Amino acid sequence: MQKFIISLCFSTCCSFLAAQTTSPIQEAMVNYDYETALMLIEQETPTVPLLYQKGKALKGLGNNLEALSVFQEVTVQDSLNPRAYIEAAECCKSLAKYGEALNYYQNALHINPDNKYVRIQYISLLMNMKRYRESLKESNLLAERDSSAYVLHLRAESMGQVYDNTKIMYVTDAYLDIQKRYPNDYLSAAKLGNIYVAGHQYEDAINITEKYRSIDSTNVLVNRINAQAYCLNKDYPKAIERYEQLLQEKDSSFQTCFYAGISYYALEDFYPAHDLLERALKDDNTNINVLYYLGRACSKTSWKEDGVTYLETAVSLAMPSDSVMSRLYVGLANCYKMAYQYTNQVNALLTQYEKYDRQKHRLLYDAAFVYYHYLQDASKAERYLMAYLKTRPKDSKDKAQEMDADGVPVIGENNRYNAAENWLKDIREKRKKEEFFKGKVDTASVAPIK
Repeated sequence: MQKFIISLCFSTCCSFLAAQTTSPIQEAMVNYDYETALMLIEQETPTVPLLYQKGKALKGLGNNLEALSVFQEVTVQDSLNPRAYIEAAECCKSLAKYGEALNYYQNALHINPDNKYVRIQYISLLMNMKRYRESLKESNLLAERDSSAYVLHLRAESMGQVYDNTKIMYVTDAYLDIQKRYPNDYLSAAKLGNIYVAGHQYEDAINITEKYRSIDSTNVLVNRINAQAYCLNKDYPKAIERYEQLLQEKDSSFQTCFYAGISYYALEDFYPAHDLLERALKDDNTNINVLYYLGRACSKTSWKEDGVTYLETAVSLAMPSDSVMSRLYVGLANCYKMAYQYTNQVNALLTQYEKYDRQKHRLLYDAAFVYYHYLQDASKAERYLMAYLKTRPKDSKDKAQEMDADGVPVIGENNRYNAAENWLKDIREKRKKEEFFKGKVDTASVAPIK
């Protein structure tokens, strides 16, 4: 009995001491009561452990900028602890300070190179910054000692961004390796399916997704690719079977509605095709392919006038406006000029004028300028100056010369016409002189020498 009482007293004391060691700050942090924790921390003398708690509380409340400032202070006071750098890196990522985040991760890895979490975060950040060659190098190094599915996915995804289509086999092999090691990994099956579909290898896409479906036939991502492969392989009944399953599972994604609509259209079942394509159009109302198939489906149903509207919209989207084309030709002509491709430059100027900018007569003057000064073709320069002058308004010759505030002539349209007239006159006089000295002048018009 005495031993029992002593044991009971000892247990009570331990419980009391344990309760004593759990501070109000720790209790507030455990209960996610970060505002209370911050208030209590402000009442204490600052220490490194309290700074950690403060930074975590600020992060929990979404005050990442303040949290970063706190963790930066911790890195100064606790410079050999990788945790301080990891916390600072996480704050930087949330603030889109990716370069700084990389530096903090590198500091953490310098202290503890074997920290898998930091290594994964570092590689993921490199990929987010589109520094794929670096992420591939790092993921290859990590994969040498860690063959987990996640690490292998990092490597395969980096490969997909670094290698072009001529090396797509390496990316395919990387995902096949994941499938071999982890048959229940749905993401590698989906990635492989997408690669095969992009390469028009529809049978391969069907095989790899069907293999996964034998393990799990409910995965939406794999089923989408599986159904798309059947559709593109023109096995429309099987595609519809798969799409009906997806639709029953409330999958209303663009890909599902679009390809399901095409499958029904191909089987001349136009009413469900219309309904599905209309749903797809809500997600992408400028998609020319959707507008085309929807318009055609409408023409086979009672929405014939809607079909006309959809096809007219598709045509207008497929043909850029004159203003867009004009801007493109301005840029093209300028690029030709900078590349010293003057024949191409003048052709671009004239195409812009003839097809898209019939009121911008200055382009004829510009063409004459290129022919005369860069291509040394005076006859064509003369031709386009004449064409330019024919566009001059009849009353413009009577207008006073355009001047700026200091009385200096400005190059307005009227002055340009005047300059063109003088330039054309000079070209013709120069040609007459050249012909005279070459003996091509009419002798009857020359006065006899006395």
